[in-house]
Parts: sequence; C-alpha cells; structure tokens
Amino acid sequence: MKFERSIKKEYRQSVEAAFDAIIANGNDFHREMMGEILESEMLIRVGPVSEVKASGITGVINPVMTNLRMMTERMNLRDALGEIYIAIAEETIDTGGPRGCEGTFVHEGRHAYDFARTIESLSNADVNPLRVFNPTLYELEWEAHRTAGDYMIAIDKQDYINEGLQLMILCTAEEGRCEVSEDGITRRLNESYGLDLQGNPGALASQMMGLIV
Repeated sequence: MKFERSIKKEYRQSVEAAFDAIIANGNDFHREMMGEILESEMLIRVGPVSEVKASGITGVINPVMTNLRMMTERMNLRDALGEIYIAIAEETIDTGGPRGCEGTFVHEGRHAYDFARTIESLSNADVNPLRVFNPTLYELEWEAHRTAGDYMIAIDKQDYINEGLQLMILCTAEEGRCEVSEDGITRRLNESYGLDLQGNPGALASQMMGLIV
C-alpha cells in the first residue's frame, strides 16, 4: 500500500491505525483482505469531502493504463490492487474518529478487493473464461455492507453495534445478540441506493471502472 505524497502526517497515521485495528479486531477474511492491500501497491488518497463526494470512494487510478495492462499481461490479485485507489474524506477522519475511519476502510476495502478480483479475472479471461468475476453494483454493495457488519460484530463495541443497528446492517436476534441482517441490507440498498437484485442491480464492476471487456 502506498500513500499519495500530499497526505498530511496525521492523516497517514490515522489510516495506518485503522488498518492495524481492522487486522487486530476483524475476522479471518478482514485480515486476508487488509493483508493483500497492505502487500500491494494500492494507492491511498485523502481529500476534503467536497472533492471525495462521500466518506470514502474506490476507483481505478488510470483506466487507460489498466485496460492496456489487462490486454498485455496476466495479472494476479496484488497486481490488480496496484491499479486501485481508495480516497477517504478528511472529515471522515476528523469527525468520525477511529470508528469512522475503520468503517470506511472495511467497506471501501471490500470494494477495492472485489475490483481487483474483477481486473485479475478479466486479464486472464482468454485462458479461463468461465471464472470471470464481474459483479453488479448491487452485489458489490451487498458484500461491502455484509463485510462491514461482520466487522462491527467482531470488534464488539457498543458504538459500532449501535451504528450497525441504525444503518440496518445489523439486527437483534435471539437472546439479545446481534447478527448481520440480510433483510436490513436489502432494504438499505433499495432505499439508500435505489438498487434491487432483480429490477435494478446497477452497473457491472467493469463499467464502473471504465474497463473494456
């Protein structure tokens, strides 16, 4: 993982602390996902929310070059992660604190991981066409929300749990314990994103990244 040069020291430290916390408190998949990102050349950007347009966003650094690499190289997951950036808003770090920063990198980290899986599979599609991975926006957001919910449960802190309940990612199950709510995520994707698995699943990952398939 690498940082854009203009990032202030305190923001870099907050990002590094978030990655450390996710690895320490998350489940096996969280550790695998963050470990792959850390070992890759994925780019971290930090900017004002007026530029990022969200608490965090994931995309391709240079779609033209990524398309070229896909046509001329067989890429693995870490190669593909090096084509990706995650941008986090300064305000997410300033006002959201560790919970906001960790939550953003769990959610956007899952997007980065799935984008990289898409790039990897497309770069190898000529020899392995049946294993192409190119999910819809609905599928991407479903997995990102589920991964975030799993982290909230794994870290097991009340403010994280409360946020999960508020966002409908978690629900209260038997004996008062919390679990990831499939119904809640479905409702959230429809109400907040306008997405529906059957009626409006959204664009494909390749389309969102500007890739030629």
